[in-house]
Amino acid sequence: MPKKAATKSTPKHSKVSSVVQDFLSETYLESIEDGRVSLRALATRLDVTPPAVSRMAQRLVRQGLLRREGACGLALSDAGERIALKAIRKRRIFEVFLVEKLGYTWDQVYAVAAPSSNHLDDELVERMYLQVNKPARCPHGDPIPSHDGALAVVPSTRLADLPDGARGVVGRVSSHDADMLRYLASLNIKPGAPVQLVARAPFAGPLRLKVANGSFHDEHVIGAELANKIWVEAAHT
Repeated sequence: MPKKAATKSTPKHSKVSSVVQDFLSETYLESIEDGRVSLRALATRLDVTPPAVSRMAQRLVRQGLLRREGACGLALSDAGERIALKAIRKRRIFEVFLVEKLGYTWDQVYAVAAPSSNHLDDELVERMYLQVNKPARCPHGDPIPSHDGALAVVPSTRLADLPDGARGVVGRVSSHDADMLRYLASLNIKPGAPVQLVARAPFAGPLRLKVANGSFHDEHVIGAELANKIWVEAAHT
């Protein structure tokens, strides 16, 4: 079901900086991925120190874009969520445009889009959206928020959490690590690929899975860490 768009009015800022947009976006994405947003987890996402995250969080709490949850948790206000979803929409549309129109691969687009998409003109991004036929997802399989700030939540399960024998379709890959994405592509593990978990070794050992490759199935062994980045959805009937 689509996530309901926030309804409160946004605080009147002359312009939201790219740094703030990134902070709010990563806060939102961390909350979707793991529920609670800790300072340490956000610092890892933003590649900064926890004290730097704490200072920025204090500032955004004062501005009404963020609120504290418990001792070290963070959550977006309605206004902060709107800014985050708009920034996420722009970045993911730009990523699709880079792949579809400029020939980039899925392991290349994040490094290009992340530092620049916040600076793109809103109308330009919407024209890109039309040029690439109104995509629902980015190249990594993540859903693109709607223009009015709704984000579809597609039920999915980490590959590492599936029971042996389970089948499904790769929905998304929650990593922008270029080496990891290239490796997954070499195994044909990309959004839309049918997969089946065959078996796993005990004690967080490697997983053996089948990946559809045309009318055949290739069998691969991957580590648990990598399997935690692959989200599998129910196969479409």
